[in-house]
Amino acid sequence: MIDVDRYAGGILVVSYGDCKDRDPASALRAAGITTPTIVRRENTTVATWGALVAEQASGSPVVISGLARGPRAAIPPAAIDLATATAGDETIWDLMPPFAALQIDDRSTVRAATDMLGFRHVYHRRGDGWSAVSTSSLVLAHLDDARIDRQGVAVQAMLGWQLGDRTLIHGVRKLRERQRITLHDGELTIDEYAPASPHSRIPIDTAVSEASTMLSDYMVDYLDENPDAILQLTGGLDSRILLAAIPRSRRKGLRVLTLSSGPDSEDVRIAAQLAERYGMVHLVQGLSELSDLDPSEAHALVMFSARQLNGMADPVAHAALLVVESAFPQGARISGLGGEVARGFYYVGPVIGYPVARPLTRLLVDWRMFANDSVATGALNAEFGEWARPFATDEVHQVLLNTGLPWPDATDRMYLYERMQRWSGVVDSAVCLGRATVNPMLDPRFIDIANSLAPVDKAHARFLAQLVCRLDPELAEIPLEGRRAPLAYAAPGLGQRLTNGVPVAQKAGRKIAQRLRNTRRPPAGGDTLTTLLTEHWRRNPSLLDPVRKTRVFDDQWLDGMLAGAAADPSTTALLASMVALSPS
Repeated sequence: MIDVDRYAGGILVVSYGDCKDRDPASALRAAGITTPTIVRRENTTVATWGALVAEQASGSPVVISGLARGPRAAIPPAAIDLATATAGDETIWDLMPPFAALQIDDRSTVRAATDMLGFRHVYHRRGDGWSAVSTSSLVLAHLDDARIDRQGVAVQAMLGWQLGDRTLIHGVRKLRERQRITLHDGELTIDEYAPASPHSRIPIDTAVSEASTMLSDYMVDYLDENPDAILQLTGGLDSRILLAAIPRSRRKGLRVLTLSSGPDSEDVRIAAQLAERYGMVHLVQGLSELSDLDPSEAHALVMFSARQLNGMADPVAHAALLVVESAFPQGARISGLGGEVARGFYYVGPVIGYPVARPLTRLLVDWRMFANDSVATGALNAEFGEWARPFATDEVHQVLLNTGLPWPDATDRMYLYERMQRWSGVVDSAVCLGRATVNPMLDPRFIDIANSLAPVDKAHARFLAQLVCRLDPELAEIPLEGRRAPLAYAAPGLGQRLTNGVPVAQKAGRKIAQRLRNTRRPPAGGDTLTTLLTEHWRRNPSLLDPVRKTRVFDDQWLDGMLAGAAADPSTTALLASMVALSPS
């Protein structure tokens, strides 16, 4: 069994007003936290566990993201002041996601803040005469009424992740981007430590120039500070950009790692070629270790993952990655996460500034957003399922409308501040205490550049392709996994656009076929872990009793699964998340 202890850790602070009867100890036990350190003061109780167990000195900021990093270097916790939203010479706005910190002053005023994207997940709850903030929504759930938020479950059943500040627990909310929470004498207030940054359009040439300089400087500074850092390298465009940003003189001997999905992995083939070309050390790890788990071990690992994710992302996929990660070195890590924000991830068809309209929203959710991660038809309680899909569609539509932007810009904003925050961010939050990972394309400077580009310059990866060309023309000529070389996307003519459109059309065709067949692409290792997990439930069917009481899942479907019927990974993921919500 892999060692997951390094990822575990968290903090809970309860502020008391008239009510003094909240019992953090019992809430922690119910959430599966058995050895916390609890310190009670006059008007607050602080509980820490795992990696944060020693971090609760009054007045000293607690960095609850494992790392506080500015544009060029790490920031010491003592330099952070949440009252003024500063971090040494920087502001909290300038810090790299995921970041969050918590601070208690000598008047028992509690403050917490998260980064400019809201990546590090921090949760809060208020009651009658008390309020609380924590890294664990499950702990907050057990401080009071722990019933599920059916609207949150509906959205997650369709999307696989959350929207807004919602969680799966009624009354528990997430701190959003640029927000700071203050607790004092049981009262809770939330403000924004920085306004939303206005963006004026910039030409693509300017964007490429600024982004290439920023990324090159970032990579040099980071490798100077962390010479043993490891680059996550695939056959895709985002990691290609980061490799291109590393000077050739710094590539020889650089360690790069790739996850292998099978013996014919194109990611591995392309990454291996790049490693050989530049003299890099290539680390490859597959998923064979998953088969060594027995059902009880698989269940324990998935439950750990679900609690780390606070039930709000796929714990089956996350558990598989934990197994793979256990075989990799755990030093400083460089990840390509973030490139999607600069290539119009949700664009479909011509990039035209239509106003947000419900037919466009229905097209987006039906053929893109719900296609991969929604729960299987028939698995949900009929009444709940009939209501959940249109409700989730309405929620997506409202998010798009609230941007006040034309359709392409609205989808970009939703991708950055909803999908990236609530899907990528929650996964980063689950591992940030155990692994120091930086995502250069989530640097606030890169995000500002991406937000300032016209949609037509982001579409079809035009901006990102030109970025590779500027950083390293040689790398721009090497084909990507399943796609042509970046050079082909940089400034294609009509004929080239038609050629480039073939992979896009093929992908769209797969999406259409996927929807017609009502099938979903499983995450890496998802099928293996789903088989083990369902086998454990068949041996221990009472584990599903609390889920039955919610009337979210169909009883006949649950009975069929327990009797031997197959369950797909997306449906199993939501079911596992809801099992994890039950008191331990």
